[in-house]
Amino acid sequence: MKRIQSIDMIRGFCIFLMVLGHTLDWWVLWDERWLINILFSFLAPIAATGFLFVSGLSAAIAYKSSVRKANNSPDTTMSQARNIYIIRALLLLAIALIYNTIVAVGVSFEENSNEMKWIWAWNALQTISLSALMAWPLLRSSKSLRLFLGIGLLVANDLLLSFLLTYENQLNIYGVLFHIFYHPLEAFTILPYFAIFIIGTVIGDFFFDINSIKDQEERKNTIKRVFLRTLLIVGTIFTTFGIIYRFSDFLTRETISSMFYSIGAVLIMLAILIYLEEFEKINPKKRYRFFFYYSFYSFTIYIAHDPLYFLFYQQLNQLIVWGAAIVLFVLLTLLLRILYKRVGPKASLKAQLGILSLIIAKRIEQRKSKN
Repeated sequence: MKRIQSIDMIRGFCIFLMVLGHTLDWWVLWDERWLINILFSFLAPIAATGFLFVSGLSAAIAYKSSVRKANNSPDTTMSQARNIYIIRALLLLAIALIYNTIVAVGVSFEENSNEMKWIWAWNALQTISLSALMAWPLLRSSKSLRLFLGIGLLVANDLLLSFLLTYENQLNIYGVLFHIFYHPLEAFTILPYFAIFIIGTVIGDFFFDINSIKDQEERKNTIKRVFLRTLLIVGTIFTTFGIIYRFSDFLTRETISSMFYSIGAVLIMLAILIYLEEFEKINPKKRYRFFFYYSFYSFTIYIAHDPLYFLFYQQLNQLIVWGAAIVLFVLLTLLLRILYKRVGPKASLKAQLGILSLIIAKRIEQRKSKN
């Protein structure tokens, strides 16, 4: 199956928004952050949701591709595909916990206190890895079951968060549960983002099935009449519901209004990009390269951009901070382009995890065959 450039564009766009949001938030003067706060409220939920949504979509496509290979090739089995999938998720989880440990040490040093509770803190890598692990047995289930499960988790999260929020930082069972599920509250907490991951797998299944149609005319007609129309309708309904339902909450992350608003926005964006790509309204090979670099090195960028925190921490006014951000992204994009041309996947954490998990899975299979 050909590479879907629209998915790369959305993943790259989300990483771009994350880095932009973080740098603006870190660098702007505290008393001049009103504009940054407004932009952050609109874009942060979309960036976070899009990243987990695309991860789920990609996981479903990878799973269905593995099933097809296992059915058509004697050299590939579902046990191998399962091992590669699970090992990759576990490796990513290990990296996420190491990342958290470094952050915990840094926070403890900065605040001159023991903040080792940050070892367990939801970040994108930790949430993606655990979501992938929990999603594996569900990938064989029906699309409708996963869709209802995703929506159900969003509703359950809204109820659970309202209950546990009053126990934040308390040393009791509910305080511990709050820490497990919602520390820190503004991050990629597991329940809502696992729900988004699961909903992403549903869309990934649909797209894989449609993209597998051999007759290109039939495939394009199905994409246009069924897939894109469904995405636009569902996306519009979700976005409208998110804005209307408890209106004041739709720009507050973790609320059910924000989740539906951001899922809808991502679905609409995906529909537009797939339409432009599939019906050649733009030349994606030329147009998507900017976001492709951010997608290809997404995990690497997520981890490596944190030192930018210290560069101009709360030193720039609202005007200068935008100029600094533009310079940053010009330099960062040039760096990513050079990395891609010189070392390619060697600098991509995502690609290296895939290679390492394949090597480990093969060694496991070799040991099993010897026994």
